[in-house]
Amino acid sequence: MKLTTKQIERLVKQGEVVHTECKDASGGLPDSLWESYSAFANTDGGVIVLGVKEVGGKFSIVGVSNATALIKRFWDCVNNREKVSVNILFDRHVYSVKCRGRDVVVIDVPRADRQDRPVYIGKDMFSGSFRRNGEGDYHCPRESVKAMLRDACVETADACLLDELTVDDLCSKTIRSYRNRFKSKKPGHIWNDLPDEEFLVRIRAARRGEDGKVHPNLAGLVCFAEFGQIMDILPDFFLDYRERLSTDTRWTDRVAAHDATWSGNIYDFYLMVYDRITSHVKVPFEIDSEGLRVEENEIHKSLRELLANALIHADYHGRRGIVIEKQAETISFSNPGVFRVNKAVAVEGGTSDARNSHIFNIFALVDIGERSGMGLADLYGHWKKHGLPEPVISEEYDPDRVKVTVYTDSGQSTANRPKSAQESAQGAPKVSQIGPRPDQDPTKTRPRPDQDPAKTRPIAWSDLPSSCRQVYEALRQDAFLTYRGMVAKLGLNKDTINTAIGTLVQKGVIRREGNKQTGHWEVVK
Repeated sequence: MKLTTKQIERLVKQGEVVHTECKDASGGLPDSLWESYSAFANTDGGVIVLGVKEVGGKFSIVGVSNATALIKRFWDCVNNREKVSVNILFDRHVYSVKCRGRDVVVIDVPRADRQDRPVYIGKDMFSGSFRRNGEGDYHCPRESVKAMLRDACVETADACLLDELTVDDLCSKTIRSYRNRFKSKKPGHIWNDLPDEEFLVRIRAARRGEDGKVHPNLAGLVCFAEFGQIMDILPDFFLDYRERLSTDTRWTDRVAAHDATWSGNIYDFYLMVYDRITSHVKVPFEIDSEGLRVEENEIHKSLRELLANALIHADYHGRRGIVIEKQAETISFSNPGVFRVNKAVAVEGGTSDARNSHIFNIFALVDIGERSGMGLADLYGHWKKHGLPEPVISEEYDPDRVKVTVYTDSGQSTANRPKSAQESAQGAPKVSQIGPRPDQDPTKTRPRPDQDPAKTRPIAWSDLPSSCRQVYEALRQDAFLTYRGMVAKLGLNKDTINTAIGTLVQKGVIRREGNKQTGHWEVVK
């Protein structure tokens, strides 16, 4: 829908904000126009108004001399692959409007489809990709460009075959647990009699490589491997459930991938956390058709759906990992990666576009996760039905992140709720956009989430198990030693190595740096 004269005047009066960019075009198309085009396309869309001049911090409409010629010049440039990587606009997106007797040109830039991102200027996507932050455009860090490329692929990132691993490198306990659940859900299924290797291929957790052997893919790794093995491939992998129900304690409960008491993969994490997030949710007294009390309602199911979504839609190459925080009146679900579809579309429901289609399939086969794409749409309806404050969804950038916060107590005052920067159309969730400040280097190293100050205080070395000391010494001698290499070098079993790595990471003694090809362990003295 085209903007009216009054709407444009209102935009100019409020100045440049997250979704508006005003530019003086008295000398023709300004070069900075293309940075804004890239930034809006790679973020959440926005409006560029040409024919507006800034003087003393205030904007005024000065118009353009020849709107028709300027629009033609714009179309020539936006369709030139030497200038910009892709044209995502239609005729309705570019038009002129008469304001105070002068012509201004409006360019309404939508959020680009994931297959078109990153939208960049020039020939180098790493130097020519921009995003929007507050009132300005900024260069995308290299890792953000790579994240957009992963999302643009037809085959999702979790299909990547890990030909350096075999099924024997996965956690047999987790596989057995998954197969037991699968069998209980599908007792007569033909896959129940298959050996593990073939079963994992059937559920899309593994496939046969060019060498003729069966290897796990990335989905099989994060679902069924142990923490130490996962860290070899995904150095920023992190799972953390934090529960604090009162203000006088740090955590009343916590489940973290590195705490060395369990496998540390996402399937076991789901099983350990899904009852915890619903344990204090109030259930109104209700009787079913058979005269039995209903123990669960839509709130319980939605909370588990949010947990599954955080695991299914996470970018496991991204930083800061998956964090679930439960407090007395709220629960938040946070995962790396931004929405793959427009947020309004995601909330409206009916469009399912999983970032990790193989993980989606693995979970769905045992009735975890919603296939219809209606999870967020149902969420708002269920919270409204039970008289709870509306959930809040935020999308952050650099590092890319989605966070959903829901209220589990209707007594929460809306005055104390987090403020959001904007509200999507047609009752969509309130969304805040966060990026690096102009004076902030977005590529600067941020604190690792697994470095909990409470866990990294000086430790008594003699109190650690001998296996921890053996792993430490082995990594001190060879920082490029892999999880499998430790098993072979030290003669310890996989469970012992996994526990030792988890303990050392938890204590801040070691940390993983780099990718699977060039990654290594950093040993802290």
